[in-house]
Formats: sequence, structure tokens, C-alpha cells
Amino acid sequence: MTHPDGIPEPITPDRPLRSDHDLLDWARFVHQDVRPTRSTLWVLLLDSKDHPLPLLLPIEDVPETPDACTLLEVLTFLSRLLVEHAPGGSVALLLERPGASRRGPGDRTWDAQIRTVARRMKVRVRAFFVAGTGSVLPMTLDDAA
Repeated sequence: MTHPDGIPEPITPDRPLRSDHDLLDWARFVHQDVRPTRSTLWVLLLDSKDHPLPLLLPIEDVPETPDACTLLEVLTFLSRLLVEHAPGGSVALLLERPGASRRGPGDRTWDAQIRTVARRMKVRVRAFFVAGTGSVLPMTLDDAA
């Protein structure tokens, strides 16, 4: 939800994020129209009933395009967190990086590769967003192709 003044409402563990719109609200809340100076991959864990865990993980200074070793490490870590703290849960991701808010080749690579490795590791990715200076854009399965 968004306040009348346009500022997204805080995301709390008691509010499930069931729809794509709910997840977009989360990404907008995290981004808040900042002008990023470095790339950060924000990770939100959701339990099996789509309630966000009270933990937001920033993975800072990620490269423009991911490497296989980094992806494997990140998803292994996320898999362990889900097993321990949110069995049957999922993740939502926001790639915040310098530059315009548009879907570029690096964004598409991040989206496609993270989804591929996540599938192999049985980590359910609910959403992947990208944000630069300005708005947050969802990456759809078509964007990853």
C-alpha cells in the first residue's frame, strides 16, 4: 500500500505479500527513489504463507553481471536460511544499481542466472526487480529469456 503522499508503507511480518503488486510495494519501499552509487542485491525471505521475515539482506557491491561462484554461494546461503527459518518459503530480490531505471543486459543476466541456479537448488524466486535512478521495474520471465 502507498500513503496518499506517495511514500510506500513499511513492510511488516504481519502483512503477507501474496500478489505481484504487494511485492512491487516491497521493492518500492526498499528503493525509495534513491540514486544508487553502487550495486546492491536486496533479498527478502518469505515464509510458506508469504509473510516476510523481519530480515532484509543487502548483498553489496555485486558485479554488473553475476559469476557462477557468487550465485552458487548466495543461493546456498539463501537455501539454508529458508530451510532453517522459513521452510517452504521463497525469496524476493531487488537489484539496485547506478544508472537509469531500465532493463539492461546485465539486469537480464542477473535475473536469468539467479532463476536458473535457484531452480536447481530448489529455492523459489517469487519476484526479481531492478532499480536505478528513479522507478522500480519488475523482471518478468519474458525478460529473463
